[in-house]
Amino acid sequence: MGIDLETLRPAGKWMIIDCVQSAGIDVAAWSFRKTDGGPVDKPQSNGGYCYEWSFRSADIGTLLLCVWWEGLHVDGQGRVCFSENLRAYADSLTQQLEKDPKNRNRTIKDPRINRAQHFSTTVQLAYMNSTPVRVVIVTGPVREREKEDERAKHDRATGRQLDDQPWFVESFEDDTGAFVLVRGNRNPLSNVTELTAVEEAPTQLETVVVSGTPVVDQFATNERPDTYTFNGVQRYRDPSVRRRVLERSGGVCELTGIPGFSTSNGGIYLETHHIIPLSEGGLDTVENVIALTADAHRQAHFGVDWVELRVRCLEIVAARSHANSCT
Repeated sequence: MGIDLETLRPAGKWMIIDCVQSAGIDVAAWSFRKTDGGPVDKPQSNGGYCYEWSFRSADIGTLLLCVWWEGLHVDGQGRVCFSENLRAYADSLTQQLEKDPKNRNRTIKDPRINRAQHFSTTVQLAYMNSTPVRVVIVTGPVREREKEDERAKHDRATGRQLDDQPWFVESFEDDTGAFVLVRGNRNPLSNVTELTAVEEAPTQLETVVVSGTPVVDQFATNERPDTYTFNGVQRYRDPSVRRRVLERSGGVCELTGIPGFSTSNGGIYLETHHIIPLSEGGLDTVENVIALTADAHRQAHFGVDWVELRVRCLEIVAARSHANSCT
């Protein structure tokens, strides 16, 4: 017999910062502005965090997703499920914005796109690593997702609370981005086949196109392993990081401001670089990867000022990531 969904409807309205902290994710950064590092009066209202749809701990060990109670359903096995496709939503929003004449000659930027992509990638990471996720259940009027300015004026959530049960990603379609979340613990052997297949089949990554021009890196024509090992633990790479970093660069070295060199097929070549190496515990995230010219990449590894360059790269990426989230 399945659970009565009404019992999962939030009875109160938790602040999102309390949900994140209760899930075990550090919220110290919420006390400071992303722009200049200055303190904020109300961390719970920090716009750089409180409007996000998904959250990750620094070590990617804790993943948190916000889902709408109105989107839950009970399947034939009596399990509570949430089925969505945030990648498709981000793509459709991009296409919608591209139709606006004022957007035709500039990069499309919308906070909802970044948030949807982050949510989708978080789900994919949970699926690839068989990591359970925590879920914040939100309830409120069902209508089209508002524009950012409308959302800032009115929080349509009437209820919000952290579910006390873990969830798992039962399925994630790499081609489409569609996924199914299920409430409860996963059978630990249920994903063995999929994981084995990934380990044995490194992928060749596709070319990224920015404003009609292909932007490629060192992995565009060479296979890159999907996994890496740190401290004896196998981890999976986030397949969207490289693409998003190259898109962010616009074909220009993010450290020097020098365009990448032209390739024989009319594209632009840059190299993607983990600022804090994976071998040192660095994360495979957009915030830890920068696009560099080949020369700058070598300097970042072997230059006499590599320590200063590492700090500078982290500062540049943090500033650009924040700028993209605010425009």
